[in-house]
Amino acid sequence: MSKPNREAQLRLGEQRLQELGLSADAGVDAVRGVVGRDPAADLAIVARLGAHADVAAVDALRRIEATTADKLVRKEVKRSLYRLEQRGVAVPPTPAPTPPPVVMGPALEGYVSAVDGRGDQLVWLLKPHPGGLAHLFAVINDPEGLREVNLFETTRKAVRASREELLRKHDLRMIDADWRYCDYLIDRAFHWAAQRGQSGGDYPGMRAKLIKVPVTTMQPLIFAQVDVAAVRANASLLAESAKLLEEKEFRTWFFDPETLKPYLDEAQRIKESPLLLNEAQQQERFRVLLERVVEELFGGEHQLARALSWVRRLEEMAYFFHATGRTESAQRALAAAVALEAGKHGGRDVPFCEQLARTSFFAFLQMEEEREQEEARSSLVLTPQQAAREMQRRTR
Repeated sequence: MSKPNREAQLRLGEQRLQELGLSADAGVDAVRGVVGRDPAADLAIVARLGAHADVAAVDALRRIEATTADKLVRKEVKRSLYRLEQRGVAVPPTPAPTPPPVVMGPALEGYVSAVDGRGDQLVWLLKPHPGGLAHLFAVINDPEGLREVNLFETTRKAVRASREELLRKHDLRMIDADWRYCDYLIDRAFHWAAQRGQSGGDYPGMRAKLIKVPVTTMQPLIFAQVDVAAVRANASLLAESAKLLEEKEFRTWFFDPETLKPYLDEAQRIKESPLLLNEAQQQERFRVLLERVVEELFGGEHQLARALSWVRRLEEMAYFFHATGRTESAQRALAAAVALEAGKHGGRDVPFCEQLARTSFFAFLQMEEEREQEEARSSLVLTPQQAAREMQRRTR
């Protein structure tokens, strides 16, 4: 097998960064936020950091060097650090390698659930000890943060019973996951909530009773299970991503009336327009409105944080499907996540997103129309808008 060509990988990486909306003048914090998603993109990020003559770039490069396993990226880190040093930026020597951290006592266990329609997910950490188990239970939300956390003593039998009850009563399955990743998810959620001035509980305090090593920043688990480049190259996976909504875990994935209200109100205004729009004109305005619905609900160009939240949720679901033996659904979920992250128009051109937005929108629109019809049947007086619509109906 031929060695990867640096220049070709750099060009590919720059293309990936452009797809993510990161222009050539993007700052250190912006590019650092997408590290770990694609080796070619990481290579381009490292090359860019070599042009930022400040200590923040050095710190970012050291972090990438410590976490990447890609030889080409590691070589590029050395090249960029050398460039920064030549420009007068202080580059501390590479720290001496330290042995991997060891968790004292029995190994921890991690479990996660699927993500529900609100972005909630259950995460468990278990640590065996003489006489039982320490069970850390957390409810996290993307992007709101930590909703709830608790630490209590239990037994293996009780944990098994809890898993069975969740599956039987709520059809909620807990699957095995790397405990370090579970720890990372809860810690990240804790900090998200803290930034919002909210508190779902004292995770650092509870964590200290179980874990004595620092939190490990990790990329989504699906990236170690599936070839992302192959998924990106297989257009049929994205084209068939709407089929994901047939999976039972997506039954709670829909937009609520409060979120849809601005769009439902606009739909109502279109129907009641004083211009007395004909059917063709109404359909065109509805088409434009629906494009906005799909784009804005999933982020769009000016709502990057919202778009990335949906990306993370889909990545979590991809791992869940992979772990439960649904390889094709895992690949479709990852394809949707990749396309959503690369797009600049929210959920447009991502069939999963388009179907989810449209289904939610039309469901509540139909409910509103049925309510209006019921009110009209019980009323002896027609509004001008109702009279106009009735006249249109009769003259067709």
